[in-house]
Amino acid sequence: MLGTVSTLSCWPLFRDCAAYAISVAAVLAIIFDNQVYWYEGTSLLLIYGLYVLVLCFDIKINQYIIKKCSPCCTCLAKAMEERSEQQPLMGWEDEDQPFIRRQSRTDSGIFHEDSGYSQLSVSVHGLNQVSEDPPSVFNMPEADLKRIFWVLSLPIIILLFLTTPDCRRKFWKNYFVITFFMSALWISAFTYVLVWMVTITGETLEIPDTVMGLTLLAAGTSIPDTIASVLVARKGKGDMAMSNIVGSNVFDMLCLGVPWFIKTAFVNASAPVEVNSGGLTYITIFLNISIILLFLAVHLNGWKLDRKLGAVCLLLYLGLATLSVLYELGIIGNNKTRGCGG
Repeated sequence: MLGTVSTLSCWPLFRDCAAYAISVAAVLAIIFDNQVYWYEGTSLLLIYGLYVLVLCFDIKINQYIIKKCSPCCTCLAKAMEERSEQQPLMGWEDEDQPFIRRQSRTDSGIFHEDSGYSQLSVSVHGLNQVSEDPPSVFNMPEADLKRIFWVLSLPIIILLFLTTPDCRRKFWKNYFVITFFMSALWISAFTYVLVWMVTITGETLEIPDTVMGLTLLAAGTSIPDTIASVLVARKGKGDMAMSNIVGSNVFDMLCLGVPWFIKTAFVNASAPVEVNSGGLTYITIFLNISIILLFLAVHLNGWKLDRKLGAVCLLLYLGLATLSVLYELGIIGNNKTRGCGG
């Protein structure tokens, strides 16, 4: 819904920002000497595993930190109170207290007192029912502009239709595992083509590979995360939107250890991966500064996800991207410009 203002909680944002700052610092420490060894790639994967472990015990850790810090930090005490108001239908109860279902301000309306038994019954029984099949992907849109994009993307639509089962349909509903793996396979293939095209474009226009990565490649790969965050933010789930944005960057940073580990442990075990860390050092510093500014902006905005915060975040991004590009182009600093594939 347009104009929706979501209220953010202190703990999820603090947790994800801290994890992002740690991941950025870890990558900076590893690439500082321009070489990456197999054990350094493994350390990034271990840090990511620790982050996932923290998420598994997030509720208990949250309660412990709030209990220890609430006497001296009213922000955390308020966050704990708001968190208790948003507990889901099942689980998350205190082991020492009987479970009580509380009203959530982000409920979809099913559990409101005036929603009626019929709405609750339909919603619960609907979980076990398969909805009608979605419209065919070969149905031509009515709008002229959408028709043009549909025609241009028709070869890809046909390819995906023939290779990936649509598990939303009744016939394919039990083949969701195949759909998942085929989707991952096609994402990998499209990503490879995207990186190849960006590399060729940068080499042709004599643009440094880091600049192409900071602009075209970063924007293209972040579009799905942005769409997902916008969708959940419109439903009033601001914490989920922020966690998706920050958490995806944690994944991007720490999972750099996967290609580095494969390259140094299996492909070429006799030599480390060479990394040009001159510009990356400044970029990682800018990223940590942006995390601090983001946290301060959310705090000064009253922990609300609205247009003002969006404008501030957009300005932060433009400032970070501008400084990074100027450094990579050699306009500021003493960084030597290097083109794609160079």
